[in-house]
Amino acid sequence: MIPRPGRFDIQFFAENRTEPATPRKRQKSREEGQTAKSQDLSAAVVIIAGLLGVYWLSMIIWRNLLEMFRIDAEHLSSPLMFDSSWWVRTFAEGAKSFFLGWLPIGLFCSLCAVIGLVYQVGFLISTKPLAIKLDRLNPVSGLKKIISIRTLVELLKGIAKALVLLGMLFLGLSDEPGLLTSIMMYPLEQGTPIIIGKIWNLGLRMALVLLFLGLCDYLYQKWEFEKSIKMSKQEIKDEYKQMEGDPLVKRRIRQKQRELAQHRMMSDVPKADVVVTNPTLIAVAVQYDQKTMSAPVVVAKGEGFTARKIRDIAAVNDIPVLENKPLARALMAQVEVGESIPMELYKAVAEVLALVYRLKKSA
Repeated sequence: MIPRPGRFDIQFFAENRTEPATPRKRQKSREEGQTAKSQDLSAAVVIIAGLLGVYWLSMIIWRNLLEMFRIDAEHLSSPLMFDSSWWVRTFAEGAKSFFLGWLPIGLFCSLCAVIGLVYQVGFLISTKPLAIKLDRLNPVSGLKKIISIRTLVELLKGIAKALVLLGMLFLGLSDEPGLLTSIMMYPLEQGTPIIIGKIWNLGLRMALVLLFLGLCDYLYQKWEFEKSIKMSKQEIKDEYKQMEGDPLVKRRIRQKQRELAQHRMMSDVPKADVVVTNPTLIAVAVQYDQKTMSAPVVVAKGEGFTARKIRDIAAVNDIPVLENKPLARALMAQVEVGESIPMELYKAVAEVLALVYRLKKSA
């Protein structure tokens, strides 16, 4: 026997996510807090902001530190030192000097961190990532997150970043091997600026490298995010149905609306004064009340089955049915149900109504 081939599910290929995300999918992802952002880039921005803040406000920080040392020295030689609360005043004044010196830098770093985050994801406030999800407590799901391609990539990125920064630190300290030894022989007021300058240059270079790595990481995160929100063609179709409505449902609604409109139209046929026919294909019911209407009104019209039904209702209600092919075609084409007849048809309709009124009087 020839073995039967296995069943082939063509929907397997239909579910491949190859299409870019739609604006609605992107907006939904943003509302759920899913955006492309790099923690490394944010950290680099904060570090550079801190270094610049220290550079710009170094004199203020130095004066505050000197003031704190001066106050501590005065307390050491003051009789207040023997007071049991001297350490409270010393701590309060030192904390005040430290706070005033570093508060502007902290505010500047916070502002730069916010600007860097807004640059990456835009202005977004979402509480959905903070919602409690029971699947996070599932050890199996947690293990899958730990053992995943994404975790491996993040581990390799961390190792590479650490190696780059350690390499820069080694090169920065080894370019002048005798400098650190010679600085130890300098007086404090001469050696301190050299050490601070060395630390500043090395810190700034490492921060710039970290900024470059952060930009690379941001581009990678953006690429990965775009890949994660891609949609299949079926998902795009389903989204379109949700936004525009299912065509089958819309067709059913239109059909129901037509049925209701036809039912209302048929209920107005008994109010007509005359039904003009073609004689079998078209039927138009016309009503005219001199007290309430300025012109005759078409209350019902139709072709084929609808025309036959209009004639049947007219026969049951003793409404005259007159054959007038040109007038029936004109009313069918030019006048909608509930509208008054146009002026160019006044004469023809008036003749029909006059004939109806004569028939009624003779009867």
